[in-house]
Amino acid sequence: MRLWLVLILVFQFTSQLALAQRASTETSRERRPNILLILSDDCGHAEFSIQGHPRYKTPHIDSIGKNGVHFRQGYVSGCVCSPSRAGLLTGRYQQRFGHEFNIPPAYSETNGLPRSETLLPQLLKEDGYRTIALGKWHLGYAPQFHPLERGFTDYYGFLQGSRSYFPLKKPTRLNQMLRDRTAIPEEKFDYMTDHLAEEAIAYIKQWQSQPWMIYLAFNATHSPNDATAADLQAADGNKIYAMTIALDRAVGKVLDALKECNLSKDTLVIFINDNGGAGGHDNGALHGKKGSTWEGGTRIPFLVQYPAKIPPGQVIDEPVIALDLFPTILEVAGVGDAELKKLPFDRQKLDGISLIPRMTGKTQRLVDRPLYWKSGKRWAIRHGNLKAVSGNEDQGDHAGLFDLFSDPYEQQDLSATHSQQLHQLETLYHQWESTLEKPRWGSSSGKKSGNSTDDRSSDNP
Repeated sequence: MRLWLVLILVFQFTSQLALAQRASTETSRERRPNILLILSDDCGHAEFSIQGHPRYKTPHIDSIGKNGVHFRQGYVSGCVCSPSRAGLLTGRYQQRFGHEFNIPPAYSETNGLPRSETLLPQLLKEDGYRTIALGKWHLGYAPQFHPLERGFTDYYGFLQGSRSYFPLKKPTRLNQMLRDRTAIPEEKFDYMTDHLAEEAIAYIKQWQSQPWMIYLAFNATHSPNDATAADLQAADGNKIYAMTIALDRAVGKVLDALKECNLSKDTLVIFINDNGGAGGHDNGALHGKKGSTWEGGTRIPFLVQYPAKIPPGQVIDEPVIALDLFPTILEVAGVGDAELKKLPFDRQKLDGISLIPRMTGKTQRLVDRPLYWKSGKRWAIRHGNLKAVSGNEDQGDHAGLFDLFSDPYEQQDLSATHSQQLHQLETLYHQWESTLEKPRWGSSSGKKSGNSTDDRSSDNP
């Protein structure tokens, strides 16, 4: 009798212990950090007050850098929209898998971010995250390239590179608004930028009890230059500024939702732009614009906050690239090698580095590494403060050499007097170039020919 009593007590204790361990695990999982990755579109490098613009006021966007880190030498890996996004979501130079140019604005069963690549949301989804994509996709139009096929659990947005900010009477297959895979009535919203913020807020509130990643890809401030009457009045008729006012307001609403749900402290918030400012936008004194490999084509605002781990008020001047966000997010989310083995993914193939040690003060300086850019014949490499750049329309095939520490606006070509340093950078670049895959679509000529995949305004439908 006593033996049975002991066995019953042991069973009860073991069951309670198991339940306690499960509850502890679930509580721990619920407290895992959220990821909010905000991507703006075609904004000028200088079109934010944190970047020094004397007129544009963007207090909500600025707050991300002030509450965390403002990387003043931030880059993306592409000089136009689709390649830049491919690099961001794979953590790899997109030229490695042939995604060198913008996807043509026409339906194709083959043109899209290759299925052989593992995207960040796939890894997070496998590890228990809700993965939500909102807004502009621009990584393929056929069903196999749809966000829900690439690791996202939820999608709301449009597939093409651009569209009107207002409801369309006759949307096309590529620019219609989709809820997951289903088209929704266009009258459901008034103005796209505000609407995407509202959708983000709804998802935050719906899934606040479990870890989530939200990829919030605004089409603001990409053309067409659509703005509300109220924002136009506030911007004294300047359409781009009016669109920026809306963008900042939308970001502010989403940040407020994090506070309302008591999620601000444990949410990694990132704000970047997809490429340098397009024509008509303000890149400040930077040389070049979207489509070029000058600083004005690839240099972007790069802001990060994570109050639980990252001290506020940091300004870092070492060069970073959007490819660094993939390993950074993996580290914050605690995705280890065991989880990575569940998918055909090799961490060693990532081209970026985690920025967490630098942002938390564990290291005082980032590792020195070369950064590369290529779009047809336009290319560039930066290593330390030196940058070699070639193939842009205002320079032809001549490779220029610039010291970005003393000459951040690329005005003083040092190639004639520092030929050895130029040769070293050219050698590094061509070694990297030799590892790349041939572009899967478009021309690799790099010439201004009107080719829709190589023209710097090619995001327009």
